[in-house]
Amino acid sequence: MIVGGATRWPGSYRNLASTLREISGSEVHVAPVTPLDWALGRFRGFGQLVFGVASTVDRALLESEAKKAVLVGHSAGGLACRVYIGGDPPYGGRRYSGHRRVGSLITLGTPHTVADRERLAPITRVNELFPGALHSESGLRYLSVVGDAADGASSSRVRKRYERFVEDGRVAGDGVVPVDAALLPGSESLVVDGVRHNKRLGLWYGSDRETVGRWWPEELRVGASLVGDTHAQ
Repeated sequence: MIVGGATRWPGSYRNLASTLREISGSEVHVAPVTPLDWALGRFRGFGQLVFGVASTVDRALLESEAKKAVLVGHSAGGLACRVYIGGDPPYGGRRYSGHRRVGSLITLGTPHTVADRERLAPITRVNELFPGALHSESGLRYLSVVGDAADGASSSRVRKRYERFVEDGRVAGDGVVPVDAALLPGSESLVVDGVRHNKRLGLWYGSDRETVGRWWPEELRVGASLVGDTHAQ
């Protein structure tokens, strides 16, 4: 299941979903999370948005024979996935237990590790409640993917974007999120050359089958199912 970023409409992931169906041989769903949901979340809290993710996962599993889902979170969508995977602390008045329904979490250009600033308080809160690869010891796989396509030292515009997340933006990243910020502590990490944060910037994580194939795990491809388990994306 794909969970999109704060400025992306679900329809913008249509091609990525189609590519993942071809590569995985499984059904692929896109969470109905819109920029309006993200905007409302800034004022009302993101609990309702995460509940929408939970409802979509439940529906997808009910409609398939899968036991667990694979979550693909793009940009801020990766943070929503981490909240849904959850743990003991409540978030937005609800306790989530998505770790029981999720086999893998793949994040694409998600700002996991950021400078502790008031403007980034929602991200800081997620890290306080659900630190790092929280459920990796119980078998949940975490994979952090980030592009290395734009150097903040060569572009003042890119540097300014990076400095929303890190102190010094003269570093490499995908044009929006710097590499170090996108690597969740304790997760597997993959840096892909030449890949940018979104379609507007050029070649991005979901541009085509070749690009998706650079980060999609081998064991989740057609003909390479996990022993004793079935996944739905």
